[in-house]
Amino acid sequence: MFGPVVRVVGDEELVRRVAKGDDRALSELYDRYSRPVYATGIRVLGDASLAEELVQDAFTSVWRAAGSFDPGRASFTTWLYRITRNRAVDLNRRRRARPLSAGEDPLQNVSGGPEPEGGVDGWDVARALSRIPDEHREVLTLMYFDGLSQREISHRTGVPLGTIKSRSTAALKKLHRSLVRPEAEEFRHE
Repeated sequence: MFGPVVRVVGDEELVRRVAKGDDRALSELYDRYSRPVYATGIRVLGDASLAEELVQDAFTSVWRAAGSFDPGRASFTTWLYRITRNRAVDLNRRRRARPLSAGEDPLQNVSGGPEPEGGVDGWDVARALSRIPDEHREVLTLMYFDGLSQREISHRTGVPLGTIKSRSTAALKKLHRSLVRPEAEEFRHE
């Protein structure tokens, strides 16, 4: 019914496809943004199971409301962030309304700070990462999220160390370009 989802397809195009019933487009958006949604859940709710529920609820909302998304009003990341924050508030209210069992400590609600929309910055990084080639994203993910050295990445992936070094440099340049001028990187993969 729908063509394959390609990583170079922008978020807004993927939402348009989701609105037409393309579950592969939703899967791609999930792959791109489930980590920041989960991280927001951990930060706001302070509970891993509630953060997992938040991820499911947020993407269910994306599936149901994709037809109402208006790229003229907000970027996809801003729209998803608002869905996430609103759903997190709902989950937190429900949690507070639930009576505590004996010996259970109430979980501390960690606010989003004085500017909760500032959390969108991390989502912009996720969006930028989704726009660079897979081999570059893999190197950056292993380096910065898993804390591996270039030599460790080479051993883990079986890719020569020199290639890992080249990919690291290229990946950082592409990531920077994608963050500074996201529209220029939308369909550009060298």
